[in-house]
Amino acid sequence: HLLSRQVDGALLLELFTRDGVGALIAADQYEGFRIAVIDDIGGLLELIQPLEEDGALVRRSRERLEMEINRFVLLERDGAIIGCAALYPFPEERLGELACVAVHPHYRNLGRADALLNFVERQARMQGLERLFVLTTHTAHWFRERGFEPARVEDLPLGKQLLYNWQRRSKVFIKSLALSPDASLTSRRGE
Repeated sequence: HLLSRQVDGALLLELFTRDGVGALIAADQYEGFRIAVIDDIGGLLELIQPLEEDGALVRRSRERLEMEINRFVLLERDGAIIGCAALYPFPEERLGELACVAVHPHYRNLGRADALLNFVERQARMQGLERLFVLTTHTAHWFRERGFEPARVEDLPLGKQLLYNWQRRSKVFIKSLALSPDASLTSRRGE
């Protein structure tokens, strides 16, 4: 831990808050992505339940989460789940559903949701998917800003069309996962 002597109470803030005020040098990963496991259910529920109560996310029972846990990617910081997203592939249509994107309130507007989206997009490409779709009632603008285009319920895979909740009136957005020539050049250079 590297602390500034100019910050009043720096040592206490570093020791007794999750994020501290100094710089941390560690051999292990402090913040990163991983696939969720069954032991993550409690932390996952804690993260998404406020958004479910708000109506921003569809309610998921503990049992459903347990059955679908391997679909979830977690963003973990110092052992705490601070973000999640789920990917449901429809391989026949080469399409994937991005669902349950959530970031802890203390970490919003800091690029964490963008990082989750990028991680899920890479996963989808590795699975041979060509497009991602999302259903949203609250964050259409956020998805539009990230390249998702408005679509119709009829554009969804048939299995998803049959499960579409007409009372919820979610908007449908689809994004192509094809890399632009500029993006692939940038990723090869490591920028």
